[in-house]
Amino acid sequence: MPKPKQLRGLSTYAAVIAKLGTFRVVHPLPQLAAAVEALGFAGPPTEGDSILPPPDGAVASFNANGKVVIRRDLPKIPESYMTYRTWKDWHGQEHSGTQIRTMQIYQRELVAPPEEYLTVINGPSGSMICSRELALSKNSETEIVHVLNLFLEIFGALDIVNLKLEKAIKVHRLNWKILPQGAYPFARAKTALAEFFRDLPDNVLPVIEERIKSITQHNPDFLAVGMGGFKDYVVFGFTKSGKYIFESPVHGNATYIFKDDWARLTMLTKKQILDGSLHDARLIHNRQWRGSLRDAILRK
Repeated sequence: MPKPKQLRGLSTYAAVIAKLGTFRVVHPLPQLAAAVEALGFAGPPTEGDSILPPPDGAVASFNANGKVVIRRDLPKIPESYMTYRTWKDWHGQEHSGTQIRTMQIYQRELVAPPEEYLTVINGPSGSMICSRELALSKNSETEIVHVLNLFLEIFGALDIVNLKLEKAIKVHRLNWKILPQGAYPFARAKTALAEFFRDLPDNVLPVIEERIKSITQHNPDFLAVGMGGFKDYVVFGFTKSGKYIFESPVHGNATYIFKDDWARLTMLTKKQILDGSLHDARLIHNRQWRGSLRDAILRK
């Protein structure tokens, strides 16, 4: 069944939105376990569980990651990135490995992601997925249209209801799955991250393996994997020094190092984590990356 086209305006929903005033966008929680997992949940969710949906469609990708605007009106700048390649030496022998390449690119501006979460609420007819409360009096039409398109892309349908919660629901954001604590040398980390590695393209996998080898050489004792819209991130922690390394295979993403308590980080949005002034270091994947990583980890 084809997905509905994206809305450009409030369209047929305008009348009911105007009538309701304050409303939520809702859809029944899928019954199939695979459909629930596709939303980013690790298992059957309970009331209050809230997740940033994975970036598996155009709307969901913008919702989780924002979008990049290419500034062709500005001068080009150099950008370094890690790549994996195979080459032959003067004797015709084949070698493979990661290399740093630098190229001139147009400058880019990031349009911040909306980061709309999906929250589970128990309704009269069963569990449902719902948006936050919205209203034309406090939200722009652009915000509302984005939420409508997000539901249409994910579910293919939606309802708009005046859902007044009779009880306070404690919302629990499921951004990270924390793995068993203990030392994480590369072999254990690779096993624990098997699902994460499995989803990587063949040309990206060896680059990320090389980065994670470099991180695990410093003996992390904490590991977490992102869920939903955070699925492109893994976190290595050094609990004694209180430092946490965010690594991502997405091209253009830097390595972020935070020196903070993990519990507070788990409650922040991706924008707050990556774009705020919370990081202890931001490491570009260039020729200095390994040395900068070592210095940032050892720095008190």
